Parts: sequence; C-alpha cells; structure tokens
Amino acid sequence: MRLRLMSFALPIGLFIVLLVGGLKEPQVLTPIAKDKSFKIAVISDLNSGYGDTNYHPDVAATLKELATIKPDLILCAGDMVAGQKSTLTEQNLAEMWQSFDANVLTPIKAMKTPFGFTVGNHDAAPSFAKDRQMAKKFWSENQDQLGLSYIDKTNFPFYYSYLQNDVFLISWDAAGANVQADVFKWMEDQLSSETAKRAKLRIVLGHLPIYAIVASKNKPGEVLAATQQIKVFFKQHKVDLYISGHQHAYYPAQEDGLRILNMGCIGEGARQLLGDSTAATRAYTLIEVPLKDYKNFKYKTFIPSKKTEIKLANLPDSIVGFNGLSRRERN
Repeated sequence: MRLRLMSFALPIGLFIVLLVGGLKEPQVLTPIAKDKSFKIAVISDLNSGYGDTNYHPDVAATLKELATIKPDLILCAGDMVAGQKSTLTEQNLAEMWQSFDANVLTPIKAMKTPFGFTVGNHDAAPSFAKDRQMAKKFWSENQDQLGLSYIDKTNFPFYYSYLQNDVFLISWDAAGANVQADVFKWMEDQLSSETAKRAKLRIVLGHLPIYAIVASKNKPGEVLAATQQIKVFFKQHKVDLYISGHQHAYYPAQEDGLRILNMGCIGEGARQLLGDSTAATRAYTLIEVPLKDYKNFKYKTFIPSKKTEIKLANLPDSIVGFNGLSRRERN
C-alpha cells in the first residue's frame, strides 16, 4: 500500500499534515486562533416529567442562544430524556429519544459544533436495563456524527474519552450513586496515558454530583457515594474540573485544587440552593478557556430567554449538605 503525504494551509496560517491512502480519514477539526479562548457551552437536565416527549421552551431558547454564541464545544451533563420508570415501554423510550433527536441533537448538529455528553439517571439508570439498551442503541447510531476526537470509545456511550483542542475529557458512568470498580480502573488507565498527560486541561463529566447542594437531593443515593475516594482519585490523577448535573442548580465550587461545576437545568424542575432564598431558575454555562493559560478558565452562566447573567458574587459563600461542605469559587 502506498501512502501519499499531503499538506495544506489553513486561513490562519496553521498547517495540517495528513496521511492519505488506505487510512481512515480523520475528522475535520475547526482550528482555534491562538489569541482567543476555547469556549465550552454546558447544558444539563433537559427532560420534563416521566415519559414526556415535550421539552420546556427554555431548551429551545438555550439552543437558539448557543447558535448565536457559537461555542467550540457543547457538553451535556445528562438527563436528556425522561426515563427511569418501570411502566415505560420500549415504544415510549424510542419516542422520547426521537424527540430528543428532533428537538436537541438536530439543532446542535446544524451548528456544526462538537457535542459530548454523559448519561443521566433518566437516560440510563443502572438498574433500568431497558433504558440503558435504548440509550446505547440511540447513541451508537449517532456516535460518528458528534464531531468528537475519540481516544477510547470501547464502552460508549456509558464511559468514553475524547480530546478537543488540547482538553482531555472523560464522560464516565455516574448515572447512579455507585461508580463501578471497572470504570475506576478504566479511568486510571485513561488519565495515566500520554495523551492525558500532554493535555493542557483535564475535565470529567458525570451526572451525579460529589456534594449535595439542594434540599431534595440532600440524601444518600442522590450524590456519588464514595465522596472521599472520588476526591482523592481526582486529585491523584490531576483532574482540573468535575462537571455534574442532577441537582438542577448552578453552583461552582472549589476544593483542594479541584474545581466543581454543579450545573443548573434548562428543562423542568429548577431548584433553590440549600439555605438560599433566591428564587430557583434555569441556567446554562459557558466556560471560557484562555489558550495562553488553560487552567485559568472562567464561567459565565445565563438564564435562558432572559439572557441575564448569574453573577458569582450573588451565590452563597458556602453550602452545607449531608455529605460535606461546598465552597463557592472566588474568581
């Protein structure tokens, strides 16, 4: 087999070298100018009530706003459909995923923006085999249309890794409180890899949070069970950011070098933070990663439709849940 070496210039003066001839063509990645930031949009908890195929208007409003913002990557922290109910049939589940495809994934594909996600308890709860089968079927059909540069997709969609613009990302299976030992082993291998070591930022995306920050989730089963083990694991493997959903409340926290982004919802069921009298609201977040200093990333979080920014200074300094204290970010 003969290989031909080809090179071509990009508008901003960068060059890409490709090996052509018998090799699978790589995905085309949009280059990012070195004088700008890498913008990551994060959405979470899009679903409505059990079995519902409809989405709150703020889901469409958020996607419309993101189409204007033009982020470089969109992430979803889970709960994209409204499963996790034993009476739902395969037809019900199929209709929900069809609705997600039409109302969420198709508009994202139209933006031509890479899309990464993690499964939530309403997508693929560990004890709901039918839900997990349908989630796997849907995402397997869409795996190659997400614009992601996969590192390991063996266990896709439940846990997988990918690299986007020098950011190493892992979506792990945190749809339930107990993360399985084989997932931790896989995570260790991934985070110890040369690709992860060379990356300028490491992000883990999972549905359940580390700490409880809202009243209805302030109990075992609603957060990751092995709180201390997970914190130590993330620290040992130099994870910079853990993004989670499930609580439907925006709260960026920081502990021992680990930054923790608790995502608000854009679907039904926004919740108040523990001990806070501020009204609950839906929200999505933009993470701005400066290319000259990746680890100095900052958040901008907005209420959809209103386009109002939620300022860090207006959030509680700390939140005490049943399994620990969350301290708000300062920057």
